[in-house]
Amino acid sequence: MRSHYCTDLDVANIGEIVEVCGWANSHRDHGGVIFIDLRDKSGLVQLVCDPEDSTKAHEIASSIRDEFVLKAKGRVRARGEGLENPRLKTGKIEIVVDELIVENASETVPFVIGDNNVGEDVRLKYRYLDLRNAKAYEIFKLRSKATVAVRNSLDAQGFLEVETPILTKSTPEGARDYLVPSRVHNGEFYALPQSPQLFKQLLMCAGFDRYFQVAKCFRDEDLRADRQPEFTQIDIEMSFCNQEDVMKVTENLLRDVFKACGHEISIPFNRIRFKEAMEKYGSDKPDLRYDLSMIDVIDIFANCKNEIFSNIAKDTKKNRIKALKVPNGDNIFSKRQMQSFEEYV
Repeated sequence: MRSHYCTDLDVANIGEIVEVCGWANSHRDHGGVIFIDLRDKSGLVQLVCDPEDSTKAHEIASSIRDEFVLKAKGRVRARGEGLENPRLKTGKIEIVVDELIVENASETVPFVIGDNNVGEDVRLKYRYLDLRNAKAYEIFKLRSKATVAVRNSLDAQGFLEVETPILTKSTPEGARDYLVPSRVHNGEFYALPQSPQLFKQLLMCAGFDRYFQVAKCFRDEDLRADRQPEFTQIDIEMSFCNQEDVMKVTENLLRDVFKACGHEISIPFNRIRFKEAMEKYGSDKPDLRYDLSMIDVIDIFANCKNEIFSNIAKDTKKNRIKALKVPNGDNIFSKRQMQSFEEYV
């Protein structure tokens, strides 16, 4: 059907006869010569339809509109001097079309592909059009790379991927189950799994030792920023392991995933104990980029006249009085900002 994806072509292909397929991203008529930017999943390449090269191809090109599905065959040539497009990967070449086929015509689309100002309702209504923009494709591509890296990393660490059932028995978990009526057993229902918990424990009892799954999970609960009915999780279970073993597997996994996505991270990660995290940052998941840690000042208030603080300071085992020390804070914060801090406290 085709010999190359659009951005597979470069100056090394000059003089070759190639076949490409895709969508008409845009078209321009410059004095009888028609230029079409052809788009596929890889990007854009420019087609040139000149009546001197092919009358039939030019005639077809004159009827083409945006988002027509096309197949083109022609010769790769260098663009003329001063006509190169540095914004495109294929900006130094173009295809002089000998044969042009309209695989599928398109009605006028409701919005321009890639337009960031289109309302969300319109984008979702025409999701198949919205997904044609390069940004959307790159998101799916990144997710695919990450998923492949997860499988490769865990396989290299001795894990076995097992697909567990989707239609299963209802078991109590953190949310309500989605129920599916059974055709065979009248009045009975299957439940969609909130997690593969029981199945992976069964595998551990059977001696599988190390299991993983990129698992679909379903929870019937209200939508929130961190909740949705259907989601995918990396599910892992190990036998005969301790805390260090789990942390090592996780570090290796994250390193491999980030590397596959183009980022290098070093392991082992910096580690901080729970007590230290709570004492310094007041959170068990601190952002270590934030270096304004809390300072214990309970001893300072032990003998102060303010009874609220002095009573708290009497029991240093149960209570804490913390402060944030901001160097040169008098010059950084305005009087109004300081008053707002006092009101908050």
